[in-house]
Amino acid sequence: MFSGWNWVACGLYLLLSISSFEVSGGLVQSCGHIIPESPVLALGSNFTALCILNESCLDFGNIYAHQIIWKTKNIVVPKEQYREINRTVSSVTFNDTSSLATPLTCNVLADGQIEQNIYGITVTVGLPPEKPKNLSCIVNQLSKLTYPMTCTWNPGRPTFLDTRFVLKHRWPQENFPDCIPKDVNNSCTINDVQFFVNLELWVEAANALGKAESDPLVLDPIEIVKPLPPHNLSVKSGLLPTVLKLSWDNRISGAVMKLKFNIRYRIVGDTDWMQVPPEDTASPRTSFSVQGLRPYTEYVFSIRCIREDGVGYWSDWSEEKTGVTTEDEPSKGPSIWRIIDASHSSASWIVHLMWKALEPSEANGVILQYEVTIRPKSSLSIPPEKYSVNTTNLTLKLPNGTYEVSVIARNKEGASPPSVLLIPASNSKAPVKNLRALPKDGKLWVEWTAPNSYVLKYVIEWCLVSNSSDCIIEWQSEPGNVQETYLKGDIKPFKCYLITVYPLYDDGQGSGLSVKAYLQQDRPSKGPTVQTKKVGKAEAVLTWNHLTVDEQNGFIRSYVILYKTIDGRETAVTVDPSKTEYTLSSLTSDTLYTVRMMAYTDEGGRSGPDFTFTTQKFGKGEIEAIVVPVCLAFLLIVLLGVLFCFNKRDLIKKHIWPIVPDPSKSNIAQWSPQVPAKIAGELHVLLLRLKHLLHPAPTVLPRRLQAR
Repeated sequence: MFSGWNWVACGLYLLLSISSFEVSGGLVQSCGHIIPESPVLALGSNFTALCILNESCLDFGNIYAHQIIWKTKNIVVPKEQYREINRTVSSVTFNDTSSLATPLTCNVLADGQIEQNIYGITVTVGLPPEKPKNLSCIVNQLSKLTYPMTCTWNPGRPTFLDTRFVLKHRWPQENFPDCIPKDVNNSCTINDVQFFVNLELWVEAANALGKAESDPLVLDPIEIVKPLPPHNLSVKSGLLPTVLKLSWDNRISGAVMKLKFNIRYRIVGDTDWMQVPPEDTASPRTSFSVQGLRPYTEYVFSIRCIREDGVGYWSDWSEEKTGVTTEDEPSKGPSIWRIIDASHSSASWIVHLMWKALEPSEANGVILQYEVTIRPKSSLSIPPEKYSVNTTNLTLKLPNGTYEVSVIARNKEGASPPSVLLIPASNSKAPVKNLRALPKDGKLWVEWTAPNSYVLKYVIEWCLVSNSSDCIIEWQSEPGNVQETYLKGDIKPFKCYLITVYPLYDDGQGSGLSVKAYLQQDRPSKGPTVQTKKVGKAEAVLTWNHLTVDEQNGFIRSYVILYKTIDGRETAVTVDPSKTEYTLSSLTSDTLYTVRMMAYTDEGGRSGPDFTFTTQKFGKGEIEAIVVPVCLAFLLIVLLGVLFCFNKRDLIKKHIWPIVPDPSKSNIAQWSPQVPAKIAGELHVLLLRLKHLLHPAPTVLPRRLQAR
């Protein structure tokens, strides 16, 4: 039990704690303090703090050093780290400040019950600055007279302390004001520097734990200038179609620095840059003629500069300017080919000539027209026929024979060399061998084996095979030493292409060899629709139509027929893709079957619609085997009945038609002659009716009733 005095003391201490609390430590200043006050410590070092109680508190509150409790961030420090120096002083030691949290507080238990905060300090843990490294500077030209210098360095590891970096610089006999970084610790800009005099620079770093300096850097600022790029760049065409002339203005005075240049250029639309040999622009200048360009081609140019001796930094590339070279005569003739339609007449051909437009690098200008010459080879006396067209095709009707066709492309500067094509009377030369086509690297490649004879060049024809459109031929030519190539056109996936390769010789043409191919295959768009051609008791003949080429999406490798009864297991049968009919056997009679058919390519299959049929209850001949004997038996019975009736006709007549007396022979016919004639006539009519009733005659209908 506490005495009344102890209760009063505890209340007084609590009141003092509340009234004396400060933001810096939340402490009771009247009872003690901690030394050192707010220390800055090196990370990982040893640290000892002392809590010193005031004498005034000892007598008043019976508080002594052994009652002190140390805390870091409200966590009690193990007592093994405490040391009671005397009755008013307690110390705590931390062997590694890496784990030391702040604040560090000194607390006591008043009468062993109420914990009171005596004092608290903020402990800052960090590292001394490292020596700054990699000090480098650059002078960036901003205008013709403005040359600020920016220096950068590696500040080293983080110190976790407020560390001040200062860039110092001086001449041999004069110091300059310090350059203090703003918002960064690794760079600083000196706004005004002087050229042609050495400048010493170094970086100084300092914090509460120490100071460090970088190695000095001695340089002449003129050696580290990055000049502004040339401006007012212009591009003009030269006298030659392969030359463009560049001119520009330099933005740094020749008295300050003499420059050399880099010139880069590219064709509009390309991404790869070409460069003028550096040795050609290694001297001060304001213009240059770029040679070796393509005629009638638009180029993009850009230029940069550096000090003539290469010391310092290259400027940024200048703004880009474009220019177009003048036209030149075409460098080659167009590639030519033909399609021959001989179906209209045996004595003449319809020849469709076609050629490819020249590439811009070959046309060297705007092609105005094509000149086509047709020269018969069979008769030298027939003059050649000449045509001028502005399209890339020409259709002619020619007599059967051998012809030489030449095509020339012409622009305003001249004509191209002629392209010559020999059209033989027949394709009697050897074809290529082992032709195949396969997709590779996203392209449709064609490979073949060359004939034994020397081939001048090859022509590869191809067209899209479709049920909805005609086969529009595209083509390309390849040199005679090539035995593989890819189709240079808009080749689409899931479409079938018919590819034909023709070898061309000096004196004729080989026959074409063809193959079908896909760039990419897919499952068929639909499956075949199956029907029954004939259904029996235990078999059914199924028929279907091949999928159209637009529905196949690839090469059909197989058909699979799937059939089952209502409650039975599905059975699969694989059928050759060339077939359109198949007979299912071993079926159950009088049973409903469901059948469907799948078509498979290399990429998978697709099923067609379900079809149902019912097998017959009896097989072929079974009904005849039953019906014929029954019919024969019936006919035999009828025949026997007829014979029987014929033999017994009198007996039957007697029972069916009994004998009736003839009234004319009765006694009444011999009655008294005195009977009046009228009575006798009526009696005669009555007798005739009676006879008609007993022996009726066949009834004959009128013709109009018979027709109905």
